[in-house]
Amino acid sequence: MPTLAQAEKARAASRFETARHIYGILLRNKSLQKDDKAEILLGLADVERIRGYFPEALGHYRQAETLLKGIDPTAVVDAQVGWALAARASGQPRPALQKLWKSLAFYRKERDLEGEAFVRWALGGTLRIAGDMKKGLQELLTALRLFKKLKNSEGLSYTCCALGGLYRMLGDYASSGRYYREANRRMRQRGDTFGIAYSYCGLGNVERMAGRFKQALPFYKKAEKLYGKIGDRVSYAYTLWSLGTTYKMLDQYLPAHWAFYKADKLFQQTGDTRGRIYALLGFAEIEWLIAKENPKRIEKATRKANGYWKLAKRIGDSSHYVWEKLHVEALRSGKVRNLSSKYKKAGSRFFPKSLPVNWP
Repeated sequence: MPTLAQAEKARAASRFETARHIYGILLRNKSLQKDDKAEILLGLADVERIRGYFPEALGHYRQAETLLKGIDPTAVVDAQVGWALAARASGQPRPALQKLWKSLAFYRKERDLEGEAFVRWALGGTLRIAGDMKKGLQELLTALRLFKKLKNSEGLSYTCCALGGLYRMLGDYASSGRYYREANRRMRQRGDTFGIAYSYCGLGNVERMAGRFKQALPFYKKAEKLYGKIGDRVSYAYTLWSLGTTYKMLDQYLPAHWAFYKADKLFQQTGDTRGRIYALLGFAEIEWLIAKENPKRIEKATRKANGYWKLAKRIGDSSHYVWEKLHVEALRSGKVRNLSSKYKKAGSRFFPKSLPVNWP
């Protein structure tokens, strides 16, 4: 009979499928105590969330929370934070934020620095997705300070990655690259395969958004190889989207289309509405660029581009994502509109001035 320690070891080594299998075997034990079963469910939920199986993850977090009520209040809140991360990834940033703010209040009341640091990291990333860069940066810097105080290398690694992403969105590529390099160094020291891939993708994003497209490609390819190895679907999909955008900016439309296609398939599998919007806009831009270069294809390409934009708009209108709605508004007509004031209000330095667009 495998043990919980073996499952945790496999999860820490980014062997998510192995960890999932062991957790499943452990759950078949009919004599499990409530708290033991809840611990297994929390580990399984984390694995499913990382792998992109969000409905399953949400269900496991809920089940663990129910089992832990009246037994361990802190573990209940831990389950709620996990639920919020899965909700954020599945297109529910608002309920995720509500849950995270309540969790933060609990951890602070309990003087639980580990819990507070983790939830501030989660808040920083969620606020970024929700379009509030200023608050997101404040939360991540606080998380970084707390993880340093706790000497928590894993927490520092992932907070550095989050800061790398946020500073990139603020246009501060020097700071972004510095944090991603620090994250990559720490991840390699710890042997965290998932984290190494995550930081490589981040380094590629820095190069891409700085306009150094050829320099971005090796980072993406390293990340793509690692993600494929560990069976990730979430971060892998965004790496593919970034790779497609890089090829698009290099006027390599065939590999760009193929990367967007693979990314979109994964976004559909995981139910990631935000990712789908980006993939659809990528398809639309490629059609627009092809039409621009080949007048004989203008009518057909424009019709296809409009189809992609309409679908992206329909998905965007049903979501709570601030930036993505602006992206659709900017690109759906095939002409760049001056939306700089709206982008700045959302906390972005980026707004379309010309096509093709190289963000976010």
